[in-house]
Amino acid sequence: MKNNLQRALYWKEFILSCCDFPAPQALRAQFEAAELVEFCECGCNSFRVRTRTDASPSPIADPGGYGAVFEADFRMANEDKSIEIILFAGDSGSLEYVEIDCCANAYPVPEVVELMETPYHINISASLIK
Repeated sequence: MKNNLQRALYWKEFILSCCDFPAPQALRAQFEAAELVEFCECGCNSFRVRTRTDASPSPIADPGGYGAVFEADFRMANEDKSIEIILFAGDSGSLEYVEIDCCANAYPVPEVVELMETPYHINISASLIK
């Protein structure tokens, strides 16, 4: 499926409801204060998160550098593949990028994604504010 705003909105809701992010209200505030833009066209479903200029949500990570702050990996229900969801925070500690890959970007993300209910692996950065 083409990566676009509708696909990003699907992933936003999935992340908020299924990824077990340790500070769900802070993550929701980040998404609510942002525009979802720059949809990758390589076959992944990654997109940039740009905080609106009129918003100032609390950061989800310690300020000071761009990097991955959270990862949740899911097994696909109907295939022997996985979907990896990685959240990146920017220098300000705000959410800036969401990476959605299939088998570490070895395959395009399928149009229809059926995932197991809970992640089989979660990685939380020490810089994440909980």
